Amino acid sequence: MKKVLFVHDGPLYVNPEETRFYGIHYNNKLVERYLYFGDSVTFLMRSETIDETTASKYTEITREDFNFTAVPNFKSLRSRHNKAAAKEIVKKAVAEHDVIIIRFPSAIGVLAFYEARKLGKPILAEMVACVFDALWNYDWRGKILAVYKYLQYKVHLKRTTHTVYVTKKFLQNRYPSTAKSINCSNVVIEEVLEENLQKRISKIKETDLSKLTIATVGSLDVVYKGQADVLKAIKILKDQGFICYYKIVGQGTGNRLAALINKYGLNHQVQIVGPLKHNEVFDFLDSIDLYVHPSYQEGLPRAVIEAMSRACPILGSTTGGIPELIEPQYIFSTRDSNRIAQLIKSTTKEQLESQARYNFEASKDYIKSNLDQRRQEFYAEFKKEMNL
Repeated sequence: MKKVLFVHDGPLYVNPEETRFYGIHYNNKLVERYLYFGDSVTFLMRSETIDETTASKYTEITREDFNFTAVPNFKSLRSRHNKAAAKEIVKKAVAEHDVIIIRFPSAIGVLAFYEARKLGKPILAEMVACVFDALWNYDWRGKILAVYKYLQYKVHLKRTTHTVYVTKKFLQNRYPSTAKSINCSNVVIEEVLEENLQKRISKIKETDLSKLTIATVGSLDVVYKGQADVLKAIKILKDQGFICYYKIVGQGTGNRLAALINKYGLNHQVQIVGPLKHNEVFDFLDSIDLYVHPSYQEGLPRAVIEAMSRACPILGSTTGGIPELIEPQYIFSTRDSNRIAQLIKSTTKEQLESQARYNFEASKDYIKSNLDQRRQEFYAEFKKEMNL
């Protein structure tokens, strides 16, 4: 029986008894994907305990061939003392598994990478985001680490044998690899239905441009997701007498964003929705007029592709793979709240319909069946070359 180890930083959400496991993108479908390489899959990452009410907002992993090994946090200054224990847990887990799948960037993934190479284990790397952008846009401590980590991951990627990049060009240019590689997004879009486009066009015809509802999907407590810039843009528009409404979806407390909402006097215009289950996200996207993705750090954002599949008009930052997805006239520089405000205010129904059609067609490149076929061919090649 072959055992597969999937390594990332997480967290995976667990109940107080540590018998039930929950996530959004960590789910049964991800377990099934990796079962191609073995008979069971173990997730190796941090955990976070949640109560029953919070658990209901996430998707439970229910497969019997799924296992979980928790790693203590060791990334902050306060938790550095956990690193020795974390190393031992990672060392043991890698030794006990036959195939190691590492999703970079990941501090736990780096530990697993060293151990797996030492033991000669087959390693399949996934590169899903830019560590430099994440650290540089975090705080002053991140800026100190950014260049070092960037160079570190460049070295790691040059030492892999098989790599899956989620972007078409961006991450490949930042972190080139001599390994065999493909570009293949992690997004899961089962189908792209023509009726979604027709519903969107009908919605646009009825849209009141003076009361647009916009939205962002992304972690609430991560500064580099950029929601604060959209809040500032809405404040700029409010001061100009232009009112729009903003809904923010994502996991986290949202305390930082709530403070900004109060500061800007936007309580009647902004709603922190919190997390939504993956299947609920699509219905939510159908209800909005405009999707905005203001992130400072991305690989190829799943949320943008999901919005495209619902024919959402989209504004996005220059970050990562976002310019690979949407038309250039709807791209803004990171942190440019004035430009975001300008793009929102100048929106016309003709632009909304044009964007809807373009984004809908472009999303077809990311239909699950198409991605699965390409990924499966690459997996088969990896399996053959690693004698699995």
